[in-house]
Amino acid sequence: MAKKIDNIYKRYLEGRINRVDLDWLLHYFEYASDEELERLTSIASNGFEEDQTEQSFAPHIALVKQRLKESLNKPKNQPIRLRQRLQWWAAASILLVAGLATWFYLGQGPKTTDVTAPSAPTLYVKDKSGKEIAILPKTDSVWQIGDIAFSRIDSQTVKVIALGKNPSLQTIYTPNSDFRLVLEDGTKITMNAASTLKFQVPFDAVKRDVSLDGEGYFEVTHDARRPFTVTAGAAKVEVLGTVFNVRNYASDGHVTTSLLSGRIALSKSGTAERMILRPGETAVTDQKGIHIQHLTPKQAVAWTAGYFDYRDQSLRVILSDLSRWYGVDVDTITLPTDRSIYMKVRKNISLQEMLHLLNEASGLDFQLDNKKIILKTTYKNNN
Repeated sequence: MAKKIDNIYKRYLEGRINRVDLDWLLHYFEYASDEELERLTSIASNGFEEDQTEQSFAPHIALVKQRLKESLNKPKNQPIRLRQRLQWWAAASILLVAGLATWFYLGQGPKTTDVTAPSAPTLYVKDKSGKEIAILPKTDSVWQIGDIAFSRIDSQTVKVIALGKNPSLQTIYTPNSDFRLVLEDGTKITMNAASTLKFQVPFDAVKRDVSLDGEGYFEVTHDARRPFTVTAGAAKVEVLGTVFNVRNYASDGHVTTSLLSGRIALSKSGTAERMILRPGETAVTDQKGIHIQHLTPKQAVAWTAGYFDYRDQSLRVILSDLSRWYGVDVDTITLPTDRSIYMKVRKNISLQEMLHLLNEASGLDFQLDNKKIILKTTYKNNN
């Protein structure tokens, strides 16, 4: 990990960093300790010749090194809040130069002719009789199925309204886009691409049950009389009111649950295993049971902020995500199993640009061939 960061930082100082590495470096500065920043500063000072840089970047790099040293050399007995501000200022200096580097990269990089963009947000609803409607991108419009209505609030938000008292099972799915639901109890659920949610409207008088295939970000309204339960594959999440994320894609082979606030009880179907998660914890439910995973909730929910955020992630998982998001197939047979990818990229770019960035991060050559992502040949090594 340290070696990879060092190499990325050196490429940054030399003015030849790509956008994927730039995003990863900025994220690293967000969480780096004083000691880690100081170590990187020493890299900038030792074994680096100024004439190796792009000439236009030289004065900015010097400014960054100066600001970093100034912030790190402050007395350690300063109040924590003040030291955090100094560290933030150092990172902000990096952001300023990084913005110039990104501009330079975009201006000099290859031009793309592919316009394969993410799909327009569309939600599909199917009732228990099999009747299906599409909730199209029309703000302030209302669709009705039986005793249930769906009101479009904005381009990616729909409110579910119960028109009668008779419970009705609804199946909601979105093929290639994010979508947010506001349920009749006020609970908000953001669904990721290729996700399906099943629930009863209105909820039962003593419980609120939903089932999820895919990925969902839950902001559950507190109701002590009616616990909220999410069934996702072999995992079962029980809450009263809290914020959490559940990822349950079949291609992953497990269910990942990340807790942002409150507390949840996580259990595995068919077993007596049960675990209480606390804020900041992520657990994986698989064939071996339930175990804590080293994944921050902030990373787990990056998709809700419009990002793909991968740290030490396999190509198979990344390409599966791209397949769902862009609505294309993937040839996973020839994928190397020893590649770990670090990249943070916005989800609103074209597929061709996304593949270009993935190629930069992986050192491989992925191409789009007749709506299918295929691996060509290895062409470089980033290490």
